[in-house]
Amino acid sequence: MQTARLGMFQSVRFKLMIVYLLLILVAMQLFGAYFIQSINRYFIENYERTISHEALFLANVVSNPLGGGGQDKQIRQYIQPISELAGSSVYILDKDGNVLGTSANQFLVGQKRVDQEVRVALLGIQAQQIAIDPVTGQRELYLAVPVLYKGQVAGAVEFVAPMSEVYHSVSRIIVIFATGTLLALGLTAGLAIVIARTITGPISAITQIARALAAGDFNQTVAIHATDEIGELASTFNMLTRRLREAIANTEREKRRLQAIVSTMSDGVIATSAANDILLINPAASQLLGCTLRVLGTKLSRLLPGDFDAGEERAVQVGDRVIEVTVTALGPERRMAVAGSEPDANGATADRATAGGRVFVMRDVTEMTRLQEARKRFVADVSHELRTPITTIKTYVEALLEGAHTDEELSLRFLQVMDRETNRMIRLIRDLLQLSRFDAGYEVLRKEPLTIAQIVNSLAERFALVAFQSEVRFTTDTAVDGLVLVDRDRMDQVLDNITSNALKHTPSHGAIHVRAAVDAGRQKAVLQVTDTGAGIASAELPHIFERFYRVDKARSRQAGGTGLGLAIAKEIVRAHDGDLYATSEPGQGTTVFIELPLAPVEVSS
Repeated sequence: MQTARLGMFQSVRFKLMIVYLLLILVAMQLFGAYFIQSINRYFIENYERTISHEALFLANVVSNPLGGGGQDKQIRQYIQPISELAGSSVYILDKDGNVLGTSANQFLVGQKRVDQEVRVALLGIQAQQIAIDPVTGQRELYLAVPVLYKGQVAGAVEFVAPMSEVYHSVSRIIVIFATGTLLALGLTAGLAIVIARTITGPISAITQIARALAAGDFNQTVAIHATDEIGELASTFNMLTRRLREAIANTEREKRRLQAIVSTMSDGVIATSAANDILLINPAASQLLGCTLRVLGTKLSRLLPGDFDAGEERAVQVGDRVIEVTVTALGPERRMAVAGSEPDANGATADRATAGGRVFVMRDVTEMTRLQEARKRFVADVSHELRTPITTIKTYVEALLEGAHTDEELSLRFLQVMDRETNRMIRLIRDLLQLSRFDAGYEVLRKEPLTIAQIVNSLAERFALVAFQSEVRFTTDTAVDGLVLVDRDRMDQVLDNITSNALKHTPSHGAIHVRAAVDAGRQKAVLQVTDTGAGIASAELPHIFERFYRVDKARSRQAGGTGLGLAIAKEIVRAHDGDLYATSEPGQGTTVFIELPLAPVEVSS
């Protein structure tokens, strides 16, 4: 019932009626405001003219007695008849403003009137003002005219006339006008209902037929009753229905042709909607993904990994360029080249349900990609890192061959440099091999249950002496403990690498603090290594865990770093289903966070 009532208020019929009523109401309001203002001004001006005529008449009558020195009794005899005729209080004043006679309180005779109108009238100018009487609270007209005798001001006549009758008359006219306005609105409402029903009736019929078309019944037509705009709308609607039936038939034919072509392609083809639902998948794609053809309507993310969502966006952005994604299906990890495009990029489809969808063509390029990636990493990374030590060793070997070996002290120094650079290459190759094992999935972790207190205490034992020699204060905090499943050697390697970096970048008399905490809500153990070193710039912080990336390249090379330590630490923590990240402020130090999942309860027992 409530829904039907809301629908009525939102209908075109109701809106048309409201528009008619508002138009009439606005017109009547504008006219009423002008009419009432004009009536009010007319009554007040007419009343002012009447009182002004009476005042001028009285001023002419008393001018001779007042200016010729007549008796006050002679002057007062004119006051009462004029006062009753005008319905006002009348005051006759001498040239000093003293009351000679009045129709009001006789105790005022002899007193001086100080009204502004009186002072102006004694200057020879007629003055008037409508003001509120402080005693009665009613509006009254104060009007004063000068009494002239032989061209000189001999006194003044003041009328104080009540305005209540004038405003009462105006109020009655306003009531009559408001009543007429309400009657006009009622008649207009009835007329608006009839007109709105005439206009919206055919529109309602078209709406009902449109609902039938939306439900799949395309045999509906609209009856045409007139040749006006609504009749033209009905005719256009019928033509649209015919064209829609033809378009659906053409779409079905094209769909069958497309299915025949796609099903015979050797490359995998998947079409998705804007909501990432699978609309079409050919046998080649189902074979590549290890699924059946019954996945229509499901999300593409169920077949492809989560990072493919980013691939979809890139596919749209790069147009015809090919991107590669990693897919795991019925076997080892495979890589496929996926080309993505928009199916309606050229406006070929008008189906709003699939508008914005995508078409993906995929091909298995696992082996080729692995070879390319291995070659690129080796050429770009290893050659870059090996160039400096090999060049150094070659330089010193050439120096020795050219005669430097005869100088025992110099040759010893050269051999020490060569030994240091050789050890650096050995460390580099060792780190590269470890990373390659992680990349290939060959690294095996030997996990065992350990408390985070054991891990932190072991770290403190290893670095207590080193920190003391470096004049750095090394403290730990393991007030909260938890149990984790980790490979002890690998986790020691992670913490050693992070702590070593902290020592390298913390000046003398600095501090390094290692804290262990437990996030019970996320079931995570959190290790924090905080130093008071120089810190890392915000632009460089996101890259510190990348391979071969150094914040301070010159200092890292001098210290013998390979640029792979943090990358290896990141891989180790990820292999433990954890996370490794850092926060830093330049000049305020760096904090590295290691998050590890807590061990299940049954392991601790």
